[in-house]
Amino acid sequence: MNQKFTLFILLAIIYIATAVGQMTQQDTMYVYRSAEPIVIDGKADDLAWADAEWFAIDQVWIPYNATMADGDFEGRFKLSWDDEYLYILAEIVDDMLSDDHENPLQNWWDDDCLEVFIDENRSKGGHERNYNAFAYHVSLFYDAIDLHTNGNPINLKNNIEVVMDTLGNNTYMWELAIKNYSAAFDSGDPEASRVFLHHDKLMGFTLAYCDNDQTTSRENFIGSMYMAQSVANDNYKTADYFGTVLLVDPNHDNVSVDEFQPKPFSIFPNPASNYLTIESAENSLLEISSIDGKRVRSVKIERGNISIDITDLPKGIYLLNLTSDNHKHSEVIIKR
Repeated sequence: MNQKFTLFILLAIIYIATAVGQMTQQDTMYVYRSAEPIVIDGKADDLAWADAEWFAIDQVWIPYNATMADGDFEGRFKLSWDDEYLYILAEIVDDMLSDDHENPLQNWWDDDCLEVFIDENRSKGGHERNYNAFAYHVSLFYDAIDLHTNGNPINLKNNIEVVMDTLGNNTYMWELAIKNYSAAFDSGDPEASRVFLHHDKLMGFTLAYCDNDQTTSRENFIGSMYMAQSVANDNYKTADYFGTVLLVDPNHDNVSVDEFQPKPFSIFPNPASNYLTIESAENSLLEISSIDGKRVRSVKIERGNISIDITDLPKGIYLLNLTSDNHKHSEVIIKR
């Protein structure tokens, strides 16, 4: 058995052992400081977004690990920051936008909304009746609903600046600037607990989407990280499972920019049913091999992104290799 195939088998075993999905909340997302304030207009034309890394929203939490219909939903996002705000750019494909509750404080989770989970100091712990962390349900009308300390919903839309713009058929760009607050947050005097951001700050962060296809309740809840089934719907009340964000200022003293460079390759969704999207910062060769070592795809990729049709591949485990002049990346993928 050759070394490459041995590595493939080991990776496959590890991948299966982590419940068909890596514990992405253990993977630190490096987020770069914007050299200038980002204009919140849904246009994604600020310089900070040009080289920021895309992260996928591709883990179906409700119904757990469900396969969504083609075109129903796809999502990905980028992050940036300055002293004042954490910035989010989210590209969402949603075939039906729905907001059926006129009162934003009623069943807010059952309408289409972008759900932003933030723990400003990654302290973890419960936040259902306190402000140890926040779970902003950002609606199509730019409300931002979370729970008050008394257990009732509260609209914290003044904590967020947001614009959503239409890119094309069923495709929308959300752009957000999030103010950050400590656990001492008081909606009557928010600035007293305002937290300003800085280089090397560690934060808890996850992004999700509530998808309602014009019914009385959401059909799917999709997040940016793997969650075990027993806690898949717990982020609204505990920050224990939020992902990890490290804020990086490349111009800060003693910072090696190379140390924090985004990965040259990004592959999503995984698992996948029909298409894989490959984001590549370099010209590269993509090869996909089956578990018995047979090569089933070989494609040259130019810098940018490309969709690979895997509809014809049998369900199972595959090894994907990406090779450029400067990097080599191997990843186990699941066709389902």
